[in-house]
This record gives sequence, structure tokens and C-alpha cells, in this order.
Amino acid sequence: MNQTVPDTLKPCNKCGSRAELIKSGSRRYWVQCTRYAGNGNCNAIGAQADNKKEAIHNWNSTR
Repeated sequence: MNQTVPDTLKPCNKCGSRAELIKSGSRRYWVQCTRYAGNGNCNAIGAQADNKKEAIHNWNSTR
């Protein structure tokens, strides 16, 4: 059974702000709240993954 992973990020479950996909290096991705880096007011960050779809799935599944 092949499950498709949506490529839309759900809003942050802590503050409701928009989320953003972060890439570091060649195979390290995660999703974090846009208020995490910008204002430092929210500490929501998703688990690291080897690809974009997995990082998005990690973020959306905890929402």
C-alpha cells in the first residue's frame, strides 16, 4: 500500500503560526515554526529527516 504524503505544512500546534521547511547539508531536513528563528517566541521544531517528504510527515503527524 502506497501512502502519499501531503506537501503542505500544517500550522504550528503551539502558536498557530506558519511553518517552514529547513534544509541543512545535502540530506538533512526539518520543519520549524516561523516564530522559532524570527522572534524566538515559539520553540516548535519537527524531527530531522533524510528528505523533504519525511520531514513534512514528521511535522504534520504531531499536529
